[in-house]
Amino acid sequence: MLEQRISVRTSMLGVNARVSKDGQDWADIKAKDISSGGMSFTTTAEFPRGTVITLEGEAVDMVKSVDISCEANVVFSSPISEGKYLYGIKFLTLSKAHTTELSIFIEQMVTKYPKLLLD
Repeated sequence: MLEQRISVRTSMLGVNARVSKDGQDWADIKAKDISSGGMSFTTTAEFPRGTVITLEGEAVDMVKSVDISCEANVVFSSPISEGKYLYGIKFLTLSKAHTTELSIFIEQMVTKYPKLLLD
């Protein structure tokens, strides 16, 4: 069965997170989109494709937050400007309960704010 992916813009859905490849040096991220299976973001840290990173953070709206802390695999990496990179990651160790909670959270946000859906 194919994975159905709903990605939402993060202009109204906040994502507060940071990433690290060694658990000691952390870099803040700016999320571009998120789904229950992964997300894309920009940051100044450099991670080669295939790197397993640690993500610590949460997806939030004005009322609720969902923990998205987990290990993730960098599935794409692209420099976008001097010292800034765009990444796509796949969540590896996000629990089934957190994945379901995130999926419901995203669905509720899209229902409330249809403009969040990516074209």
